[in-house]
Amino acid sequence: MRRMNNLVTFFTAIFSFFFGGFLAIILIDVEPCKVNVFPSKVDQTHEIFLFHLVISAPNNFERRKAIRETWATLGKTVFQPYFPEDRIYLPAYDDENFLMPESLKEQENRMVFLADWAESLRNSIGIKRHFRIKHLFAVGTKDLPYNIQSQIESEESTYFDMLILPDLKDSYHNLTTKLLRSLEKVTQKYSFSYLLKVDDDTFVKTEHLVNELVSYDRKLTRKAKDFEGQQPTPELYWGYFNGKANIKTKGVWKERHFNLCGKYIPYALGGGYVLSRFLVEYIVKNSHLLTTYTSEDVSVGAWLAPLRNVYRRHDPRFDTEYMPRKCKEYHIVLHKRTSEHMRDIHEGKLCTFETKNEELTRRPAEHLYNWNNVADKCCDNIVAK
Repeated sequence: MRRMNNLVTFFTAIFSFFFGGFLAIILIDVEPCKVNVFPSKVDQTHEIFLFHLVISAPNNFERRKAIRETWATLGKTVFQPYFPEDRIYLPAYDDENFLMPESLKEQENRMVFLADWAESLRNSIGIKRHFRIKHLFAVGTKDLPYNIQSQIESEESTYFDMLILPDLKDSYHNLTTKLLRSLEKVTQKYSFSYLLKVDDDTFVKTEHLVNELVSYDRKLTRKAKDFEGQQPTPELYWGYFNGKANIKTKGVWKERHFNLCGKYIPYALGGGYVLSRFLVEYIVKNSHLLTTYTSEDVSVGAWLAPLRNVYRRHDPRFDTEYMPRKCKEYHIVLHKRTSEHMRDIHEGKLCTFETKNEELTRRPAEHLYNWNNVADKCCDNIVAK
């Protein structure tokens, strides 16, 4: 009898041991619960073609509302004809393995075509195509008044399109850090091909931008085999470039640490520019080594300056100066627009920002970019009227 009891005790102990181990394995494999201050229902699937990162001030509720009701609703479905790939410039490498930029003549010819193309789209019959596009509004919430925090929380619970940076105080001085934090969070969570960074006072003709970007991407993919060995694939940096801007020495724009040269290194103006996924990841991976200058667009230009496989595409259709340029039908990224202007553009009224005394307003002229000249002589070639 005692022997039987010993056997029962033995097998009970063995069973308990293995059952306890089994439970431990199950519990260890369970992921810990992740706490999110602003719970979001953002789609977790990836493979986004174009990601819109909108840098927004916390209290700019009306601007975000206008974007949601206008251009952020567009572009997911493209109804335009395919943008002709023979009009897409794809840079090649020279004998010294440097990318060859577009010549002034090539830029001039393309601008003539693009103006005609924009005009032709009015009466064109397009092909319906769908693309995965996503937007997020990046805001810093550290030290915000309770009422503003509460409104942002309400926005997120309603639209699920807020990129919250709770440890960042939102100010112009922190703008470059804000960009870096936003890029880091976006790359960690989403898989995308291209990223468009814009401000919350920028209107984007998304359908036009996506249509052309798709043609560029397809042409690049087909030509990928041409870039092997010592010739890495060109990476897109697309916007309106300036190479002779004076370094700011006063006000909130004052640069205390930009001592690389007498003027800013060529950069795409911050109202809107496109970066390939590779360039975004390069910035994120090296963020701990990069100097954060006061202006985020100046910073991006400086960060990417050493890379030899960057295709800097200068495009006058990016109206991203300090004030709007003379209104053109072919503009596709339009900075310094109010909420009212955005709704006007959305309804086909492109030029409502212009004043009654427009002839007295000295608006910036559109320039082509001479990449084969020194930076001080970059921007003297004005686009023909």
